[in-house]
Amino acid sequence: MKKLIVLLLILAIIASLSVAGLLVKAFLNTYQEDSVSMQSVETTSEIQEETVKEETITEIKEEETTEIKEETKEEIKKEERKEADADTVFKMLDFDRRYILKIGMEDEWLCSIFDLAYARAILERSFSIDPYDYYDGNGADWKEADYEDIALDSALPVVLQRAYDRISAGQPVLFFVDGKYGYTIGETPDYRSSQDHYVLLIGYRKDADYEDLRPSDFYAADPSGGYCCSVDTYKPWIVLSDEAPALTSGEYALYAPIANEHIDLCLAYPDTCNWNAELHEVISPLYAKEG
Repeated sequence: MKKLIVLLLILAIIASLSVAGLLVKAFLNTYQEDSVSMQSVETTSEIQEETVKEETITEIKEEETTEIKEETKEEIKKEERKEADADTVFKMLDFDRRYILKIGMEDEWLCSIFDLAYARAILERSFSIDPYDYYDGNGADWKEADYEDIALDSALPVVLQRAYDRISAGQPVLFFVDGKYGYTIGETPDYRSSQDHYVLLIGYRKDADYEDLRPSDFYAADPSGGYCCSVDTYKPWIVLSDEAPALTSGEYALYAPIANEHIDLCLAYPDTCNWNAELHEVISPLYAKEG
């Protein structure tokens, strides 16, 4: 009997060990599967992260390439415009540029009286014009300079035609502008910018269409540009931008001589800074051939 009991116990122990072994094996298999699964998930996550990074880098590169292309296009346009303008012939007032250069750069916020001084010097062929002769303590004294507003409440196309007509008649005219109002050919940065500003129109493109005039057809002397004291320094000559015209008191402003004063016209290229620093010699426009 005792032997039977011992035998049963031994069998029971062996069975228990077998079951335990199977449980351990099942646990290990499950653990391995979970580990492989976790590794697979981690690997997939890493791959996804790398893919996102690569896509982000690609997008950034594409954006940078697009920006570079746009900047390049803009630079090419600027260079093309400068080259085209440098070869453009303007019909302009024929006067000694020293009249403007000797008066020089405007004092702050007094562009109108300096423009009037430029205009009077041109019309009178005089080197002895004082801008403050046309200052009333607050701004320009237009009547003292024998100038009046001829824009009135007219639309811009009409105002531009009046400017064209007056220049064609040999008269410089003052024009009110704002923001990015113009640029000097070959200058960097390109555009000059100001608020509530006057420039003196002294010419227009030879091939300008009278029935479809644009501000960029006009050539001007800019008092904020100052005067040249040596070659290649800042210069007052500008071409207007199409964004230049501005309203003052709800209207455009174009001031012209009251009397029938005028000077001769010529065909010429844009002015440069190539003159003697002492301004001893006459500075004529860069004449172009007729026709």
